[in-house]
Amino acid sequence: MKRDRIALIPKDRYCQECGTRMPENAKFCLECGSKLAELGNFLDDKPKRIYTVQTALKEYFQGTIGETKLRSAIRQGQIPHVRVGVKILLREEALDKWMAAQENAKRISS
Repeated sequence: MKRDRIALIPKDRYCQECGTRMPENAKFCLECGSKLAELGNFLDDKPKRIYTVQTALKEYFQGTIGETKLRSAIRQGQIPHVRVGVKILLREEALDKWMAAQENAKRISS
């Protein structure tokens, strides 16, 4: 008599540097190129959210600001970022702080 086998589905894993979901056997992050340790460079919990300029505009800001304003704030050093090749990576925490500063400045000027 054959026994039914239960397939074990591995937990989702994420790059610790940029938060991209990674295949279990990856040696380098497919998004940011970071070298991955055996298991130490993965997060089993919710990843830190990292955005490119385009994904930040679409997912974080949801069309409320334009690309010119965001790129201007990045160029002026108002939003901490990392350049990886031609990509600009933004942490959600940095965007949260920048948005809070924008809201505070608006309240003070009102």
